[in-house]
Amino acid sequence: MSGYVPEEIKCIYDLVLKNQLQTLDEYHDGANIKMLSKMVENDFKLHDYSLVHALGHGVGLDIHESPFIHGKNDNILKENMVVTDEPGIYIPGKFGVRIEDTVLISKGGAECLTKSDKNYVVIEQKLDKNT
Repeated sequence: MSGYVPEEIKCIYDLVLKNQLQTLDEYHDGANIKMLSKMVENDFKLHDYSLVHALGHGVGLDIHESPFIHGKNDNILKENMVVTDEPGIYIPGKFGVRIEDTVLISKGGAECLTKSDKNYVVIEQKLDKNT
């Protein structure tokens, strides 16, 4: 399977990428965290998938810290916060797709601090025959 991406995975990847880019466009000072998460949750539901983990989180002294970007957090993003934008879809026992960037919140938007490749990247898990 090295380098080959099945159509089933491509469709899910494209959905995750679309939502990751849309979220990045919506991140700005004053954006409601709950609404950001609900936007992605609703689009995933339209395609029969779920957002099973937070859309993102704050990054500071710890890699995972407040604010946690999920549908139960009704707080807002504030200028100079550093947060992640990391939607993902996971198919148990088969595969998962997550696209993640770290961004700096500003008044007019968000500056992407990471420059992750948005092309398909295949990571294969090799299982030990003895396990």
